[in-house]
Amino acid sequence: MLMPKPLFVFAVVLLCGGAAQAQVPVQEPGPAELQRCLLNTKPQAWTALKLSPDQLRRIGYVQEACGEECDAAGMKKDPNAISNADGSTVMAEVMNILTEDQYTAWVKLCAGGTFGTPPK
Repeated sequence: MLMPKPLFVFAVVLLCGGAAQAQVPVQEPGPAELQRCLLNTKPQAWTALKLSPDQLRRIGYVQEACGEECDAAGMKKDPNAISNADGSTVMAEVMNILTEDQYTAWVKLCAGGTFGTPPK
């Protein structure tokens, strides 16, 4: 028995659409996770991401600043503190230093829970 054309097309679309839905996109870590990852990203990870010497120097300064300013531990801020930095400036600087491809690759490393350690 032959299947009517519209029903066949519907079946093909349904099958193809089901396969596309099966792919789960990698969810970008939140700000605290990215800050924690930045603090723990090893030099080997930056090398694997092919940062230039200038990028390496600048990202080192940002990591140092993040150690002082980021709210990576998720600790509650003192409402009367002089500075309530949330790390957004530091993360914006990371995005300015890295290329789009480097940033995307770094976020994937962070999302994998490897804290910036490149896969072996």
